Amino acid sequence: MHRSTQDIRREAEQLLKAAGVTGAPVVLRDVVSYLNLSLVERAREPFSSEAALVPLGEGHAIELRGTSNARRRRFTIAHEIGHFLLHPERAVTERGGATNATTAALEREANQFAAELLMPEHLVRQAALEEGADARRLADRFDVSIQAMHLRLRRLGLVSRQSDLPPSRGVV
Repeated sequence: MHRSTQDIRREAEQLLKAAGVTGAPVVLRDVVSYLNLSLVERAREPFSSEAALVPLGEGHAIELRGTSNARRRRFTIAHEIGHFLLHPERAVTERGGATNATTAALEREANQFAAELLMPEHLVRQAALEEGADARRLADRFDVSIQAMHLRLRRLGLVSRQSDLPPSRGVV
């Protein structure tokens, strides 16, 4: 079952409220604790994903693999929380394999959930009113990547041009 943008936003808002999160940056430790999830570090195996939601005892864990930067790791954790809430039937040991249209849609939903969780619309709009729609400044405030914040600002209609995004590293 695919979720609408509004359903995903509502799910993230309800989680933030239930976990007692009221400001930015969102403290993921509070959200993970509220959901009774565990965070487990594992060595990354070749061809494995950066993280996975896996069964652990009577509950579930977000298994983190590799050494991504802190902001990417926050998004990854929020993404896996999205799978936990939106796609609980997928909380099984990772098997790998090809991506099809259904799994691609589920990944997009988890990405949207992560954006809604880490950059709630009402907080982003308030911050943009206070500080302007500056992706760099707001990325620092929300502890997310500049690219993630810029995309969020664009999707909320707070910036419109692709040229507002800072150039990528290595591109002249």
